[in-house]
Amino acid sequence: MKTFDVRRYDMLVRVKEFGAAHADLFPADTLGGQSFARLAASVDRLTAGAGSESSGRTEARQGGAAKAQARAALRTALEAIARTARGLAVATPDVAGRFPPPGRSSDHQLVTTARRVAADAASYAAGLVAHGLPSTFVADLGTAIDAFEHARSTRTAATETHVAARASIRAAMDGALAALPQVDAIVENRVASDPGLLAAWRSARHVAERMPSTPAPAAAAAATSTPAAATPAAATAQAAPAKAA
Repeated sequence: MKTFDVRRYDMLVRVKEFGAAHADLFPADTLGGQSFARLAASVDRLTAGAGSESSGRTEARQGGAAKAQARAALRTALEAIARTARGLAVATPDVAGRFPPPGRSSDHQLVTTARRVAADAASYAAGLVAHGLPSTFVADLGTAIDAFEHARSTRTAATETHVAARASIRAAMDGALAALPQVDAIVENRVASDPGLLAAWRSARHVAERMPSTPAPAAAAAATSTPAAATPAAATAQAAPAKAA
């Protein structure tokens, strides 16, 4: 959530807690109690959405790193096969062009190319192994493809969770804020004769527009320790050279 949304969320939690703490003033069968219940339900959904958004964002970030690592490993495997195939092509001309390096490509293109290379490489496995590739290179390529596909799908799922959570947060926030004016009116009237409770409600209900700003300690110290400017006369006296006796 954005900073202002976080402050509004904190306010809504305080409002919910105020209603719970003074439930005797707003029985469940009254409009006040029902309004607090609607607001509290929206706040609960908001809390759940915030948790999902946070975990989804973390998983998406981690998934992005895992996907990048798996993509790099797959490209490295394809580049090794392409490099080895160029050597094999000296004695086996029909290999030429069958195993191009991966180059710049989308995720889908990379996987499609890798699967085609894995299928073609089986026919030339002996020659490629003779030129230095490990005997397991075809199986290793298959493993690299599967790892990349898994990392890609995991990151996609995490991103979808994050996006869905943000939509849920917005809907819950809108629902809570829609209920707030009714709750506000009812509470103001219900506790008007109790100054302490009214002050507590208004404190809970308040949302700061921005965080208070204070001068940096270093700047404040500099401001208080800077000497006053010298007067023109004093400056002239200091600047004038002493006359010879």
